[in-house]
Amino acid sequence: FASCPLQVEQLQAEPGGGAMCGIFAYIGSREALSLLITALKRLEYRGYDSAGVGIHAPEKLKVCKKVGKVANLEEQSKSHPSLNGTSGIAHTRWATHGKPSDVNSHPHTTSDTKIAVVHNGVIENYATLKRQLTSKGYVFVSETDTELLAHLVQDIKKQMPEVGWAQVVALALQLVEGAYGVVFLFEDEPDLLIGARKGSPLILGVGAGEYMLASDASAIIEHTQDVVYLRDGELVELKRSGYKIRDLGKVAQALKAGGSPRNKDGSIPNDNPIVRLEMSLEQIEKGGFPHFMLKEIVDQPNALRNAMRGRLAKGPNAWQIKLGGLEKVPEGSGTKSSLDRMAGAKRIIIAACGTSAHSGLIAKYAMESLAGLPVEVEYASEFRYRRPLIFPEDVVIAISQSGETADTLEAIKIAKENKALTIGIVNVVGSSIARHTDAGVYLHAGPEIGVASTKAFTGQVIAVLLVALQLGFQRKVISQEQLDSYCDALEEIPDRIEKWLVPLDKQIRVIAKYFRLASNALFCGCGVMFPVALEGALKLKEISYIHAEGVSAAEVKHAPQTLIRNFIPVVCVAMKSDPAYQSVKEHISEFRQKDAAVIVLTDEGNDEFKGIASFVIHCPSSKLELEPLFAAVPLQLLAYYIADMRGCSIDQPRNLAKSVTVE
Repeated sequence: FASCPLQVEQLQAEPGGGAMCGIFAYIGSREALSLLITALKRLEYRGYDSAGVGIHAPEKLKVCKKVGKVANLEEQSKSHPSLNGTSGIAHTRWATHGKPSDVNSHPHTTSDTKIAVVHNGVIENYATLKRQLTSKGYVFVSETDTELLAHLVQDIKKQMPEVGWAQVVALALQLVEGAYGVVFLFEDEPDLLIGARKGSPLILGVGAGEYMLASDASAIIEHTQDVVYLRDGELVELKRSGYKIRDLGKVAQALKAGGSPRNKDGSIPNDNPIVRLEMSLEQIEKGGFPHFMLKEIVDQPNALRNAMRGRLAKGPNAWQIKLGGLEKVPEGSGTKSSLDRMAGAKRIIIAACGTSAHSGLIAKYAMESLAGLPVEVEYASEFRYRRPLIFPEDVVIAISQSGETADTLEAIKIAKENKALTIGIVNVVGSSIARHTDAGVYLHAGPEIGVASTKAFTGQVIAVLLVALQLGFQRKVISQEQLDSYCDALEEIPDRIEKWLVPLDKQIRVIAKYFRLASNALFCGCGVMFPVALEGALKLKEISYIHAEGVSAAEVKHAPQTLIRNFIPVVCVAMKSDPAYQSVKEHISEFRQKDAAVIVLTDEGNDEFKGIASFVIHCPSSKLELEPLFAAVPLQLLAYYIADMRGCSIDQPRNLAKSVTVE
């Protein structure tokens, strides 16, 4: 900008871009400190290596921050009686720039503590902007990229003192490259908070005479169910009397042109509506369970019922699958519904990361076998960095629990640039993927707080199975009779899992005692059970810190069998419906001959592994494509109890956060 001497150079992203942090801000009439601390506890699954609060005290901004979990901050704040005020910002951190420490914790401030900021994201041109600000005399005390934002806003304000804080923040953020969800607090404006987002989520909570900003609805729900999901490139100005949402680019452009972006009421026309949250406070509390993960494993029958409710409809003579989100015609796409376009697609590409990629592999198996459609599954993190060949006749499905996964969002953008139909399968209503795709399916699994995904995974599997069955029926690959048979089986699954959980829990506790001291583990399965093996290995390594590898049972002889030795647990999924069952059975016998400790998951009533396996877990039988829903549950419980017996931090495993919202 001509009025701002800071010139932004192109710069590659610095190493250290990371996952996500938790942000909460409050302005109203209540004392802010206890609200901020409680909100950070709700958000701690998003980051837990340090935390901090900034409060507009009667005379100046007061900041308190502490390395470690929120409990450390809460204790530290008791020795700061000056933390009184009715507006403030708070942050729980998952370190990207700079190691976890008190000084690197958020909020970050200017040297005179007149501006404070909390931030989720990564500033890619941080080094360039820091050099320019350092040359002008600004002193940086932390290793973070976030501190830059406070100094940058202050520098622009010094150059343009007549301009309001909203315009100053807009100008500053126009100079920033990267992703951010930010909230600013100003010493000279006790009745003002300014938030903005690009890439990282930010939600506005609308209460009675009070307003909140948060990176997740779980921090807002106990105060209000009325929220506004800020869109990319939007800035919100909060006062106790109300809020105004503005377009960052338009604010900056109008100011650069010497004009004003304001209407008579001071806002820009905006069509971002208030929506009602579909969650309750009870859903985000442990409800008597020792960990959220165990609560969410046990909640899977309810989550699966919710995923099928209204979609699996039994008429007098036949079943129907109703996918309202896919039955509408997307804007500007002709006369065909999304479902019709999927049925006629030349190719379906599934882009996802982590656990969601495993449900994508199950989707590939189901869509190819039930619907006769060619399906490719890509890690979104790989997909975005090569030059994928995408055509307008393709369909790209993005699967994500949070709906905010940065790599998956980028995959959607690439698909849209190539005019492919984009479909989102997400759990969080109103999330970025839900808003950016042409159509989609919500899981309705309820909030998932534990970092290791459980009920969202099985919810994703149910969702993709419903889509596969409807496409197969529409394409005449399966008959009405076959559809009815599958729907009968699907309807029974929640009740069957619910009845199975109690005896299964007892058995898994016993098995976990034997393997809690293992240092390595191998999981294997064939066909649709291969992604189940991958998911089982992922769960174990995520929360118990045991190295675990998932492999196709057919590939064991191509190297993984060199890992098999005394006391190495080998978990094999061997369901009789699997076409490769006999081959898997032979592999299991070989594992036993090598003195491996073999755990077999197989059908109820199947005694063929008696005397061969160390432990046999009998799963309810069903149709082949549906059996991953059963097989996943004991693997989740096994990971949970092993981690618990090892004394691991189950809901907040080291070095991990719930969702990766930046690179």
